[in-house]
Amino acid sequence: MNKSLLIVTFSHLRCCPRLRRDSLGFLAFAIGGLILAGTLNPATAQDSPAEKAADTQAADTQAADTQAAGTQAADTQAAGTPTKAAPAYPLAVAVSGNDVYTVDLDLPGVWKSGDATVLFAEGTKLLRKPMNRPRCVAIHPAKGILVGDTATREIYWIESKGAEPKPLTNGYLGVVMALAVSPDGKTIYAGDAEKRATFKLPVEGGKPELVARVNARGLAFDSDGKLWAVTPDAAAVKRIDVASGDVEDIVTGRPFQYPNGLCWAGDHGYVTDGYGKCIWKFTPDGKTEKWHEGEPLVGPVGIAVTDKSIFVADPKQKEVYEFDRESKTPKARLAPAAK
Repeated sequence: MNKSLLIVTFSHLRCCPRLRRDSLGFLAFAIGGLILAGTLNPATAQDSPAEKAADTQAADTQAADTQAAGTQAADTQAAGTPTKAAPAYPLAVAVSGNDVYTVDLDLPGVWKSGDATVLFAEGTKLLRKPMNRPRCVAIHPAKGILVGDTATREIYWIESKGAEPKPLTNGYLGVVMALAVSPDGKTIYAGDAEKRATFKLPVEGGKPELVARVNARGLAFDSDGKLWAVTPDAAAVKRIDVASGDVEDIVTGRPFQYPNGLCWAGDHGYVTDGYGKCIWKFTPDGKTEKWHEGEPLVGPVGIAVTDKSIFVADPKQKEVYEFDRESKTPKARLAPAAK
């Protein structure tokens, strides 16, 4: 239909005051415009059957294409796509047998490395959702791992690969930076950077209780049941009697540039130094010495120990290194991040 001509006709009416004052002229002009536009002609007032059929076919085709696209998307989602995830910011590490568990802050999630490296627990990029900002990890005494997540102010138990994280504190804590489990496997200890204190709770979960005003960034038990903590404070290493709550300053004088993680090995401990690019060794009398410095370490953070090895997470290298405790020879345990 020639609707544009009708529009032009009424546009002229608006522009002609004299024509609007003349009622007969106005009526004649309007009818003429309608006739020219085809509105009063039944043959042209409607689309032809052929046009209708073409429009209907086009609409049907578009609907079919939309449905097909939706079906294809659904099929793709159902089939799943191969993960392209790679280590992004490995921050903390825990070891159980031959299995190395690595918290990845930026992935986010937890890697498990044995004969191969797989994604053990996948986090989310959604803010304030479980495992959005995992920071620390410990081995659960029964099965799986414990993970501290600062986004939800929570400690989670992840029982197996792909299992739903189980919250244990009901969000009572703040910024959980360190985790350790008591030698009897009954109690979880957590360093809370927000409250600048160390708390405890039953391994099955519950309301945390204050242990000591120690701002722990790394925690580990010795064979006597004393809890060792590394802090960002003037007394870098403290020893906590968890039964009484008494605290002793062991390493003072700030020998470390930026202490991060701590582990205990028999009669001495180790501390990672991010700015110093090294691993320190310390003894119960407060003496310190550098155990390893330099390559391949650039910014070591998390640390764990076994009878034969020391494991260090270095987020700047996107890697976890396993050091032989005798030769100090390192080897990589994570696949490199995708370029």
